[in-house]
Amino acid sequence: MDFFDKMKDGLSKGIDTIGAKGKELMEDTQTQLQISSLRDKRKKSLEDLGALAYALFQKGALADAGVKAVCETIGSLDQQIAAKQAALDQSHQEAKPAIPASGAGAAAVTCECGAENARGVKFCSSCGKKLG
Repeated sequence: MDFFDKMKDGLSKGIDTIGAKGKELMEDTQTQLQISSLRDKRKKSLEDLGALAYALFQKGALADAGVKAVCETIGSLDQQIAAKQAALDQSHQEAKPAIPASGAGAAAVTCECGAENARGVKFCSSCGKKLG
């Protein structure tokens, strides 16, 4: 019986160790999630602070040279984004197939998005939605 008692004690210690390690792992994971959540909140707060500083700069109420340089960069990026978006919109507009106004190829189906589609087309040429 001495052998079985030693086995039982060994298994009990192993189970206790696994339980303690599992609890420790769970607590570590929970703490890491809390840290991640706090970092996300910090990032959001910094973004909000940046937006406020940029708004103040645009109103002329913030004149720090470092802030001014960053705000000017943001303004330049905004202009570049707007230009790229306009070019993309123009490209999409040019890529749309021409739909004849009348005759055999006239538009027969209007999608929910308002786009007119040629007869026999299964999907909207504008939004991609399946046509009835």
